[in-house]
Amino acid sequence: MTTYEALNVMVIDNDDLQLELVSAQLENLGIVKIEMVDGGRQALAKFDTSQTKPDLLICDIQMPDIDGFEFMQAINERDFKGGLILMSGQGAHVLHTASLVAQLSRLNFLGTVAKPVTRVALEMAIGKMTVRND
Repeated sequence: MTTYEALNVMVIDNDDLQLELVSAQLENLGIVKIEMVDGGRQALAKFDTSQTKPDLLICDIQMPDIDGFEFMQAINERDFKGGLILMSGQGAHVLHTASLVAQLSRLNFLGTVAKPVTRVALEMAIGKMTVRND
């Protein structure tokens, strides 16, 4: 398989179809530990109560309860050390703005991907992760 199979990934989006599509692309990369979460508020609740934190968060930028910007701030406050990929169907300007905000944070920002998310785009972003030895 791939070097990605050990990754623990949380995918956050308020759209069930997008969750399924991203999950399928991750499975195509050999990732088997995938948790799909409906929206930012639920993702933070799962993050806070989880014994094992995700290695990678893939988060939509535009969600009704907590948007991607608020989510980034919340996980930054929780001192999240894993990778972060932001995704959006809102166009290049939104992705660029989100990228700037993420880069200014202390997060391990791996990049942005446009919806519909492709396997190649995910693989490029995930490939920027450093191997964790903890």
